[in-house]
Amino acid sequence: MTSLRSLAVEILVRVERDRAFAAPLLAAREGSLAPRDRPLLRTIVRSVLRNRSLLDHVLSRSLDRPLEGLDPDVRNALRAGAAQLLLLDRIPAHAAVGETVEAIRERSARAAGLVNAVLRRLTREGKPPRAILPPGTDPIVRLALETSHPEWLVRRWIADLGSEAAGAALRDDDADAPVDVLLDPRGEDVDSVLERLRGEGLEGTPSPWAPLALTLSSPAAGSHPAIASGRLAVVDVAAQAMCELVEAADVVVDLAAAPGGKTRTLLARSKARRVVALERNPTRSRRLAAGLLASGRRNEVLVVRADSSRPPLPRGAFRSVLLDAPCSGTGTLRKNPEIRWRLSPDDLPGLARVQCALLHAALDVCAPGGSVVYVTCSLEPEENEGVVAAVLSARADAAVERPGGDGLPAPLRSALRPDGFFRVPPGPSNDGFSAVVLRKGGESR
Repeated sequence: MTSLRSLAVEILVRVERDRAFAAPLLAAREGSLAPRDRPLLRTIVRSVLRNRSLLDHVLSRSLDRPLEGLDPDVRNALRAGAAQLLLLDRIPAHAAVGETVEAIRERSARAAGLVNAVLRRLTREGKPPRAILPPGTDPIVRLALETSHPEWLVRRWIADLGSEAAGAALRDDDADAPVDVLLDPRGEDVDSVLERLRGEGLEGTPSPWAPLALTLSSPAAGSHPAIASGRLAVVDVAAQAMCELVEAADVVVDLAAAPGGKTRTLLARSKARRVVALERNPTRSRRLAAGLLASGRRNEVLVVRADSSRPPLPRGAFRSVLLDAPCSGTGTLRKNPEIRWRLSPDDLPGLARVQCALLHAALDVCAPGGSVVYVTCSLEPEENEGVVAAVLSARADAAVERPGGDGLPAPLRSALRPDGFFRVPPGPSNDGFSAVVLRKGGESR
């Protein structure tokens, strides 16, 4: 049986070398471990991904060669061992060192001595402070290392959010995300649904972000049978909040709809009687349909496998459209910490071009007088204000609408800016996102 530490190194190498995402790799590989070992595997992998620059900074002081010059197996074994020694208090040092050395021995026997020497040196030196930088260091450089985020991203967030809010968002990125579910009353009142779920052993707290959002009391509750069966959907409160901006209509178009949480939210919130859900990727499209079937909502959704930038839908036919555009994902770094190490500012213009094409398509299928809600799980202006400005400059049939606060959840109201954009930084209870409502010109509402 492959050891826990060896699996951690394998996953970290694939994330770094192959640009894979850790969450599906963990889900696929942790089944080979005893149930008691699975949480530790997740903890080691996530601790490395969330603290990589800090770990690299500490490790570089104990090496006589550049860390980046080492083989990926060796580099990630060192990171995994350092994370256990410096960040995870409950792991004995002898286990962290010994088992990590054995893990690298399975993959590269020659490197075992190096890993052993470096980790033992860290053990002797003890836990360092969060930042090991000399006095007088640029505060932004210090914050970037303390929170283990790229310096370019830290500078952007401070400029956009202010120092205090940016610092809070960066630190919240380094905490485990709670598990949120969508309640789907189906004619019941919410209190009755909550009482029934408590009877099934599922406890949680209603979220202020959305009327049907429940934050579970324990992350382990995410494997509860009600969720595993698909009867309850795991939908982040931020995603549910986005749907509060959608104008109710008989039929709502959900572009780029997979994995389906927003589609189900639109139906549960009675924003639509039916949803037309588009998804280009065949695997994600099948999963979307399967999730709707498990929820009992399949007959209320037309799943269309198509490119949302060229939707096979009649132009001007739908009064309400939701576009949650593919994006950099900088609002989701709690759940996908690897994004911070593979994204660069140079990636944003390409993403923005795709988003512009999608937003043009959304406006094309929107009826005169109807609305398009444009959302990204990004905080970057190029993907939000920049995209909307570029699209609106090319067409005279739409404009930003500043929604009234009536009926919106309080956290969403407080995120509304004077220019009509919503900017929600990551917080202890939510992912980050940006959103805006566009009104299509033409007939009166």
